[in-house]
This record gives sequence, C-alpha cells and structure tokens, in this order.
Amino acid sequence: MVLITTGVYINGYASVPPSRHYEKGVTELFAESTLKALEAAGNPRIRMIYMASALMELTSEQLNAGNVLREYIGLKDVPTMRVENGDGSSSLAMLAAVNDVKLKGGCVMVVGIEKPHEVTSTKLNKFISFSTNSEYEAFFGVTPAAQAAIMAREYMNKYEYSYEDIAVWPLKMHERGAQNPNAYFKKAVKMKDILESELVADPLRLYDVAPYVDGSAAIIVCSEPNKRDAIIQVSGAGMGVGSAYFASKQTYAALESVKPAVDQALAESSMKLEDIRVINVHDTYSIIGLMTLEAMGFSPQGMAPRLMRDGAFDPGSKVVVNMDGGLKAMGFPIGASGLYQLISSIAQLRGEKPFESLNADAALVHDMVGIDQESIVTALRRGD
Repeated sequence: MVLITTGVYINGYASVPPSRHYEKGVTELFAESTLKALEAAGNPRIRMIYMASALMELTSEQLNAGNVLREYIGLKDVPTMRVENGDGSSSLAMLAAVNDVKLKGGCVMVVGIEKPHEVTSTKLNKFISFSTNSEYEAFFGVTPAAQAAIMAREYMNKYEYSYEDIAVWPLKMHERGAQNPNAYFKKAVKMKDILESELVADPLRLYDVAPYVDGSAAIIVCSEPNKRDAIIQVSGAGMGVGSAYFASKQTYAALESVKPAVDQALAESSMKLEDIRVINVHDTYSIIGLMTLEAMGFSPQGMAPRLMRDGAFDPGSKVVVNMDGGLKAMGFPIGASGLYQLISSIAQLRGEKPFESLNADAALVHDMVGIDQESIVTALRRGD
C-alpha cells in the first residue's frame, strides 16, 4: 500500500448502468448518478460542477444543460461549467476539476452524461461524424469508423496480420464483459461470431465497434480523503495531441497523441510504467485498443495482437487491460465514456466486485478525442 497524505481524492462516485434508457430523460439519468455519488461521498458541500457531454444540443436539444440539470437535483446555488471535447469530454472535465481542487480545495462534482438514443441511428451517425473535420471530412461522408478502418488496414499490411489477428481484441473484451455484471454486453463470443459479423468499414466488422449507450456518471473530487473507504488519489494527468485533420497524420499504423499524455501523467504522479498494474484504454474500435497498448509502452510496436492472443494482458498477468470489458463490452456513452472508464478503474483498485482478486495499487486510464486527435491519461493510486 502507498501512504497518501496530500493531493486530490475521489470521495464518491456512481454511474447509471449503460443501456438504452428509453424510459428516462437526461434529467432522470443526471439525478440518478449525481445523488448516489453525493451520498457515497457523505453529501459534502459542492462548490462547483463540471458537466460533460458531447452531443447534448443535438440529441436532447438542450443548451446550457448544466444549469437546467443542477436545479433538478436542488443545487441551485452551485456554479456549473459545461465541457465539450467530443468523446473525451468527461476526462477533460475531470482534468479541469482536479486542477480546480488543487488550486482552491474543497469538493467539486464531475458529471458525464449522454443520451444518444434520443435520435435515430441515421441522425446519430451523422452527429458522430462531426468529430471529424466537418468541412473537409464529414461533408464528404468520412466517419470515425472509416478512419479507424484505414488505420486497421495500414497496420495489418505493415505487420503482416490477418483480420483474425485483430479480432483477438473483441474476443478478449467479450470474455471480460461476460464476468462483469455492470457491462452492457454480458456474453462471451466465439471467433466464428466475430469473423461472420457484418462489415462496418472494411476490414472492421460489427464486433470491432463499441456500441452506443445512454449513460450518466458522477465523481466527487475533494482536497481531503473520505476515510470511510479505501483512499483513491488522482496522482497525475496528462494530455497529448495528434492531428485533427486525418489526412495530415504521419502514419496510420500508430497513434500520436497517447505517449505524451502517458509521459505527463507518470511524471506528475512520480510513477514509472512498471508501477502500473491496471490500465483502461479507449477502445471505441478494436484497432484503437491494440494501438493504444503499443503507444502507452506496454507492448512493442506491432506486437499487441500477438501478446493479446498469448494472454499477456489477461487477469493474473503483471498488467491487465480493460478488466471491465472496455467500451466494447461496457458500451460507449460518448462524452461520458471517460468517467465510466475512471469509475471502473477505481472499482478495480478498491477490489470491488467483480474485481476482488486484482490487488492493484496504481492504474492508468486512457481516454481519446475522435481518432487520435487528443488523448487524456489519468493516473490513479490507492493508499491507506
């Protein structure tokens, strides 16, 4: 155990089970996660709310949503800041909250909320394409799935992999999801199921794509720990930048934004890569999960599929990846996904069900904006 005496702490958290919540509006989802998180933290005085969403204006037709939602739970006098940065929105909100607490102390609340199933899949896919360059990419029909497919093809050609080699990622993620009662998909699949699923963007198939889900997650961040529970500290964070214009990327066989974010997070937390036991990566597409392992430094370049196949990141290994099943099995609540990843990692460090056997002290949580436009990496530590 690490004895932690100062810093920024996670004092409470809660999330709505990821699903298609047709029966609930954004206000109900917001209230469910925030009120439970506040109760878990002992109902401290909240002096600021950071609310993240990528698509609120488009799917729920609501501007200045933070103000509307905070009144719904009775926090009428608490200032609210809305954060939008695509699918990295809630991790960026978390980073802002951490910096706020470092500067001013006290407790703030971070909320990520998304309800993509308010609109048809045709509209949703159009809205998702807005995370590409709208004038030069989305206008011509380019989508994040198409960009991920180009990267998968380049990677397979460069390292002489077949699609079956890449398909090890969804195979492993569904194995993990089947053991996680909080996952959206709780069923293991066979390689045959993956290989025979429909093409989304060649070579990527249906099982390579994280499913969109409605969700809301909340974390209470404080300058003093909640000593009733295992102490979880946000010990470091970092951001890295790739290219926002896909055509200008230096290579399609590797990620550019991940390593700078990892290096910053580790330097700030005074940890080394060898100290990390738990990692959670933003696997919106299977190829992004594999490339992230390499960019973070947990796999040599071009070796992640082989290492995954051989069980290098399975439960019981020195480093485990996406023990919750990742976004592939947990579901992808877009702008709220970073908080879901953080909450899963916190549960793993605390040894909560179904993660009792991990006994890990440190974790890295990777979130991404679009396809390698930016990465946010958060370092977590458990202490006495």
